[in-house]
Amino acid sequence: MEQIVDGYEDSELSQKHKAALAYVDVILTDPNKVMDEELKASLRQHFSDAELEELTLTAGIACGFSKAAIAWGPPPEMPVMEMPSPDPNSPII
Repeated sequence: MEQIVDGYEDSELSQKHKAALAYVDVILTDPNKVMDEELKASLRQHFSDAELEELTLTAGIACGFSKAAIAWGPPPEMPVMEMPSPDPNSPII
């Protein structure tokens, strides 16, 4: 878990884990961003269509729950980071 921080690209994580983290970074930080061909190829190498669907859904649900927790009022000691909701008309891949 300590390796899943900024700079994970240079960590000892497997290429599969790095691809998943890079993909989730795109989904959570800039969903309007068009993924580069290198990331797409890496995802296709390491994940089936079903696994990519599950990863996408899991990241989306986690983001949604995070937004709900903020909307409902997190505990005062909890750090808060706001992210804009994705544009539903913008492709992810």
